[in-house]
Amino acid sequence: MKINIDKPFGTKPKIANIVATGRFPKELDIVKIYKEVDFPNKEYEPETYPALLVKVEVNGMLRHVTLYRNGKYIIAGATSEKDVNDTYTTIFNILKEYGYF
Repeated sequence: MKINIDKPFGTKPKIANIVATGRFPKELDIVKIYKEVDFPNKEYEPETYPALLVKVEVNGMLRHVTLYRNGKYIIAGATSEKDVNDTYTTIFNILKEYGYF
């Protein structure tokens, strides 16, 4: 294979996926959240993984949020710091609306 040295090789990196972690102000009853809260997509298989996996729509895109019983969370799929903060605000407000905070 011959590489044409007249053209730049490769591309500049771009942010495609930011992962952020944090903790809500209290523990979560993830079984109750799984049963009561209407997320567009949710999965809870305690035999496989001890967390509730949900997707929330933020700025027209679905973002992945992993919720743990101890109140910790992981946000994945964001593309900017604003996107991370908007995802946190969205998930917090959803849980607050259902009386968890």
